[in-house]
Amino acid sequence: MRTGLCRVLLVDDSALVRTSMQTALEPYGLEFGHAENGEVAIAKASASPWDLIFLDVVMPVMDGPTALKAIRARGITTPVVLVTSVSTAAVVAAAIKLGGVQYIAKPFTPELIRAIAAKTLRLDPTVLQAPPRVLVQHTDPAIPRRLAKLLPAHVAIDASDSIAQSLDLAEERDHGLVLIESQDALEEIGAVAGVLRRAVPGASMFALSDAATEGSHWRADDALDGVLPRALTDSLARGFLYSNFLRPLVFIEGTQVQVAGFQGPAIYLPVYLARVRRLLVERCAVLPDSIIDLANLPADPDAVIELVAHVNDALREAGAAPSFHLGALHDLAAPQLANVLLAA
Repeated sequence: MRTGLCRVLLVDDSALVRTSMQTALEPYGLEFGHAENGEVAIAKASASPWDLIFLDVVMPVMDGPTALKAIRARGITTPVVLVTSVSTAAVVAAAIKLGGVQYIAKPFTPELIRAIAAKTLRLDPTVLQAPPRVLVQHTDPAIPRRLAKLLPAHVAIDASDSIAQSLDLAEERDHGLVLIESQDALEEIGAVAGVLRRAVPGASMFALSDAATEGSHWRADDALDGVLPRALTDSLARGFLYSNFLRPLVFIEGTQVQVAGFQGPAIYLPVYLARVRRLLVERCAVLPDSIIDLANLPADPDAVIELVAHVNDALREAGAAPSFHLGALHDLAAPQLANVLLAA
């Protein structure tokens, strides 16, 4: 089964349809692109590689079959799944002759979308049995209920109203994120976080406070990783918590290590980089000769060099000998990167 990062382009004139497809496939940790018509699909398919394209047949500006012909004419062989409710057999047959084409009809179910993607991309179905988990210790039961509405449906939420119950839950299940909501002072919440940190050493941990504002500082070296507004918003839940702590960011297949790209507002880029750095050190320490692909990192040479320097030093201290692939970033960072690696 494939464990590396896959990219899926969703093409449909309905944003609701594209969102429903993405929601169905998010548990696999895929990266997504969206296009609202065939012209946009051609541009995006030509600009960067994709592993799978879901392509609506009937769309304004340019329909799916016309876009598919143009995509194949450019030598792009990405597998395509035609999706429609009103196609004729002749249209489907003509499209299939172009090669690498499957067909499903609307209305589709999430299970069907997942099944066809899993088969085409050789995805590991066991990921559906181990969803990302959030542990919420709260004094207000509305907090976990609201979080469940804001986060993707596949994210599991365990709610607790005491530190004793939280410790029990931490022992039973693996949690990638812990949120502590309390009316106590932040100093007391910090003490609670210190106790929980020993039970979930790899989790990211935040306090929820009425005094916090969106964009609070990331404190990766403390028991608490930061303080967030108690009034959770969609951008905070999906753009910050899910994008940086609950979606898969590091994929390992043998000695090949691939890092997912950044998502969310630019203000959260330092959080993403810190999280990637932490995960690479944690997961690559047991790989003696890992090849770490950072091509999806944002084009920020200084940030990339800082990350490479930290990860390289930490892994070599652990006895590993990593190498780094930067793709297009290499030309931007080559001189500094050479100095970093030669100094190792």
